[in-house]
Amino acid sequence: MRFLRLYWLLKRRIGLNKNMGLLNSTLYRNDIKKALEKYDFSSFDGKSVLVTGATGLICSSLIDVLLILQEITGIKINILGAGRNQNKIEKRFDERIIPIVYDAILPLQIAEDVDFIIHGAGSASPELYTNKPVETMLSNINGVNNLLNYCVGKKTRMVYISSSEVYGQKDKEDPFVETNYGYIDLDNIRNSYSESKRASEMLCKSYATEYGIDVSIVRPGHVYGPTASTKDKRISSDFAYKAARGENLEMLSTGLQKRSYCYCIDAAMAILVCLINGVSGEAYNIGTEDVTSIREMAQILAKAGGVELKIREPSREEKGVFNPMNNSSLNMKKITEIGYIETFTAKEGLEHTVLILKESGLVDDCM
Repeated sequence: MRFLRLYWLLKRRIGLNKNMGLLNSTLYRNDIKKALEKYDFSSFDGKSVLVTGATGLICSSLIDVLLILQEITGIKINILGAGRNQNKIEKRFDERIIPIVYDAILPLQIAEDVDFIIHGAGSASPELYTNKPVETMLSNINGVNNLLNYCVGKKTRMVYISSSEVYGQKDKEDPFVETNYGYIDLDNIRNSYSESKRASEMLCKSYATEYGIDVSIVRPGHVYGPTASTKDKRISSDFAYKAARGENLEMLSTGLQKRSYCYCIDAAMAILVCLINGVSGEAYNIGTEDVTSIREMAQILAKAGGVELKIREPSREEKGVFNPMNNSSLNMKKITEIGYIETFTAKEGLEHTVLILKESGLVDDCM
C-alpha cells in the first residue's frame, strides 16, 4: 500500500497524469462544494477508504466528493478506487487516488487493512439484467460475499450499495419505507437483479449477526448525473447525454410512473453520512422528497438542452427491460434522522447535469 502511494505521488510530481473531465467543470465542482457546506466529514481525516465500482455513476461522484473535501479542508484521506480496468480509473481520476484492479466475483486482493469500504460494483444496466442474468446475479452475490469475508476479524466499516428495486411492486401510492416490501415476479428474468440485491442484503445482515461485521445498507432510487457512462442506457442517463448533444428525446411510454430522482452528488453525501452514522445491519433509502414522474424528468432535460420531447409506443423487446414499478418513490425519514440533508431539487440537478456534460467536454468525447 505504501509503495503504491509513493508511486502515485511520484506520477503526480512528474506530470504523467492529468486531471481531466468532470473535475474541470466549474459548475460540477461548485455543486460539490455547495453540498459539502452542510456536513462535517472531519472523521475521515487520516483514514483509508476503498470504493468498488469506482468509475460508476454513484461511486465516481463519491470519489470526486472526497477529492474536493480534501482540497477545501486540508484533511488527508487515502482513497483506493477499485474496478476491472486500471486505465479507465487512471483516466477518470487524478493521482490522488490509488487504482486497484478488482473483479467483483473474485476475492479482494489488497495488502493492508482499510478503515472503510463502500461497495458499489455490479451490473447497473437493464439490458444486462435481461441478457446476462447469470452474470448479474453472481456479480452481486459473490461480490458482496467476498468483501464481507474480507472484513471478518477486522475493524473495517462497510456500506453496501443495494437498490430500491428490492421493494418490488406495490398497490399503494405511499413512498416506500425500509420495512415495506412488495411483490417480485420470479418469472420475469429482469428480476435477476432485484432478487440478487435482496440476497446480497441478507448476506450483509447475516455477516453482521454471525460475525459481527459492521455493515450498513443503502438503497438508492433513481440516481442521475453527469458521472453516468456514455453507455448507460437508463432513461435519465441516456436522455441527459442526448439533450446535451442537442438531440431530440423519444420516450417509449406516457411517462407517468413516479420516481425519486436523486442527483449523484446528493446520493454521494447520503452514502458518506451512512458510512459515519449508519447502524450495522440496517438499510437506508437514498432518494428525494421531490418526487418526479418520468415525463417531468424528460421535459426538464429537453428544456435544458433546447430540444424536443416525443412519445411513441415501445416494441415488445423494449418493454422487456422496463422497470415494472409504477411508483418507486422513497420515504427519506430514516436517513435524514442520521444527518443527511438534501441540497438539490430534481429540476436543479437535471438542469445542471446537462450543463456540466457540455462544460466538461464529455459530450464531445462521445460523439
